Amino acid sequence: MYYFEDFTAGDDFDLGTVSLTEREIIEFGTRWDPQPFHVDPEQAAGSPYGSLIASGWQTASMFMRRYVDGLLSDSACAGSPGVDEIRYIRPVRAGDQLTAKVYVLGTGPSFGRPSTGIVKPRCTLEDTDGQVVFSMVLHSIFERRAKREPVGSMPGASFSPDPCHP
Repeated sequence: MYYFEDFTAGDDFDLGTVSLTEREIIEFGTRWDPQPFHVDPEQAAGSPYGSLIASGWQTASMFMRRYVDGLLSDSACAGSPGVDEIRYIRPVRAGDQLTAKVYVLGTGPSFGRPSTGIVKPRCTLEDTDGQVVFSMVLHSIFERRAKREPVGSMPGASFSPDPCHP
C-alpha cells in the first residue's frame, strides 16, 4: 500500500502496456470526439495524419487506466486537484504498444487537509522506441500514514486525527 510518505522526487514507476484497436478508436471518437480522423478511416486517410488516430482524450484515458491498475489501486490515493499540463505529442494509432510511466517530480503538503500530501508526477505513454506520445503533469492526493497515539490508560488504544479516515 502506497502512502504519501512512500513517494520521493526521482522515483519512477513502470505501469505496463496498453494498446487500442481500430474499433475502440472509432467507438470512443463517435461518442466523445467525433472528428473525421477519429471516426472514419476513409476521411482519416486524407487527413494530415494519413490514417485513423485516437482522440487525445482517449489517450489520456488509456494512461489513467494503467495508473489506476498499476499504482493507485494499491494506494491511499484520495483524488486529484488537477493537471498542470497535458500534451498529445504524437498521434496514437490502432495497434501501437504504449508503456505507461510515472516520474515523481516532487511532493508537498496538502494545506487543506494535514492528513494528506500531494505527489506531483510527470505521467507518460511511450511507444516501443521509447518516444513519448502523451505527457501530463498531475497532482495526486495521498493519505499520510496515520500516527497513532495512546488514548488514556487503555493499552493499544489509539485514535485517528481524522475521524472520516481511521
